Amino acid sequence: MAGNALAAEWMFNPYIGAGETYTDNAFGVSTNRQDDFITNLFAGFNVEGVGRRIQLIAEYELGYDKYARFSELDGFTHNLLGSAKTELVMEHLFLDTEIALTQERFSSDGDTSFSNRTTTSATTRVLNTRISPYYVHDIGGFATATARYTHQMTNFSNTKSDIGSSEPSDTETNRVDLSLLSGREFARTKWGVEAFAFDNQVSDGDDLKRATGKASAQMPINRFVALIGSAGWDEFDGDNINNDDISGAFYGGGVRLTPGPRTDFSIQVGHRFGGGIVDADLTYDISSEASFVASYQVDIAGSGETFADTRVLDQYGRLENPNYFPGGYVTEITKTKTLSMGLDGVKGRNSYSASGSYIIRRFLDDGTEEEVASIDGRYARQLSRKLEWSILGGYSKVLRSQVTGDEDTSYYGQTGINYQFTPTLSGDFSYSHFNRNSENGVDDYRENVISINIRKDF
Repeated sequence: MAGNALAAEWMFNPYIGAGETYTDNAFGVSTNRQDDFITNLFAGFNVEGVGRRIQLIAEYELGYDKYARFSELDGFTHNLLGSAKTELVMEHLFLDTEIALTQERFSSDGDTSFSNRTTTSATTRVLNTRISPYYVHDIGGFATATARYTHQMTNFSNTKSDIGSSEPSDTETNRVDLSLLSGREFARTKWGVEAFAFDNQVSDGDDLKRATGKASAQMPINRFVALIGSAGWDEFDGDNINNDDISGAFYGGGVRLTPGPRTDFSIQVGHRFGGGIVDADLTYDISSEASFVASYQVDIAGSGETFADTRVLDQYGRLENPNYFPGGYVTEITKTKTLSMGLDGVKGRNSYSASGSYIIRRFLDDGTEEEVASIDGRYARQLSRKLEWSILGGYSKVLRSQVTGDEDTSYYGQTGINYQFTPTLSGDFSYSHFNRNSENGVDDYRENVISINIRKDF
């Protein structure tokens, strides 16, 4: 492995920079807001390595915030994202590792502001690590067998929050996945047998153990329509819930439609987790440069799975921050129904993306429910070879809260420009606004931020 690593082609890009930020809410509070100017010094690097048996991509940035008026807020910020994939035994044994260390602002509805800085309110430092060795074996083209073990940890430190009901808890998850899927010899009919088990331990919340076995099949009727079905067994062992209500046999059946090379839609209706369920997925390639995806899923979620199920790399292999709070953060075990949609595309000098979600959670310990809806969008245009303009925004609302009086409505927006002075020197200027209105008035938050930065790459 040392020889393979040394033979890899490495790209290492260090940089330094400085910026000045004005905020009208330095302490991140709901009342008695104080403004301040913040000087930020930062340094970091990007690294990417591609070898015969290793792929690595990572970035790290260390920053220091110096407040002009309130020196008690001075401090360091750390942001680290990294992902590596290693082939230990050719074509058979692999190892995936991921790490994300970020400073996050959070609230009961999951929104974050744009002022990524040190403050005394509604922040937490999130360390999310994942290591996953797995073995793959091709059985003569008839089937592919995979065995995977995953260890995932999420730790929160320096947590400062006015929202006591949403305090995040450290979690540790051990998971085993086994699968046997139809191979290339099955050109039309597809089948699979899968099983997984995990143990989710929560430092200050409800622990959850789960074991699931599932068999599925797809039988084509013609090239446009196929019948799909699945059946299996769930076994749950969670704290403070009635495990018998959600354990037991499950089944479902439906259709998969592929009316053209750009459209793939499937839907299944069945019985699972103690009631009727619907699962649906849609992928539509609008063009070679744009796609739309949507899904509706029902599942049982434990505390910390918000982070355990996210990845550092997006679908295009780019680093992205997984440590956000989609739909809020809960420490209880829930039955979650999620409707999500996403649009992503590039056209000429323009790039755009949009996403939306609607989440219904039923807390299995007391039967209460909450609903959270959110939409986000981003648009960027390359105005010239050196100048880019971007605008983004979003809206979210807690339609129904587990705790009476905790319904929040949040919206945000940001616009800015980036100018490439030279191939190694760039600058950006932006204005951001964030606003959260809470029904109880205690969790209100509003902030306007103006920021200018300059960065030098080496």
